[in-house]
Amino acid sequence: VVQEIQAELKALTEVAADAQSASSTLNVYQKKRVNIFIDHAKDNASAAVGNGTEYLVQVSEKNSGNDTWRTVGSVEAQITAPTAVVTDAQEAAGQTVIEIGAVTPVVGDILFWKNATLANSEWSKVVAISAGVSFTAQDGITNVQAAGTYYTQGEHFIITVNVRGFTRLRVVANNAKGTTNRAIVWRCAAITEA
Repeated sequence: VVQEIQAELKALTEVAADAQSASSTLNVYQKKRVNIFIDHAKDNASAAVGNGTEYLVQVSEKNSGNDTWRTVGSVEAQITAPTAVVTDAQEAAGQTVIEIGAVTPVVGDILFWKNATLANSEWSKVVAISAGVSFTAQDGITNVQAAGTYYTQGEHFIITVNVRGFTRLRVVANNAKGTTNRAIVWRCAAITEA
């Protein structure tokens, strides 16, 4: 078994409400399995209505063309309104204790740090809180993050797909499935197994 780490299929990307976004195409010819890693974040403080963003893993038996994509797996993000957390100051890379205003996240929340430079955005899991004072992130943040408003309810998905017999794979973020959709940010990557 040979594992090969692939480049990201989709770098951090903003997707407006009622829009879709497709990843780049991954050649899976002569591969056995692909592990797909999807990171999802809400980019607003409102709930979606009906359905959340749906992530579709699609494969094709052909080397080109768009008429042969078939969905082999999917996941759907939450629809409830996230908590809008306001940080008190700029946070240094490596920081775990984050000072905040009156609104406190819940232990287990995944907060999305949307950076002015989108590529420097990141996700943090909340492992402890001091109500109205601070929260503690599981790991130190990777990049410097400015003081501002950030949203909870980030999500991480892993989908494993048997790709024997297929030639291409892609992931589509369908942010138009609900009756009232909201802006999101996403990215995805894959590890193949030969």
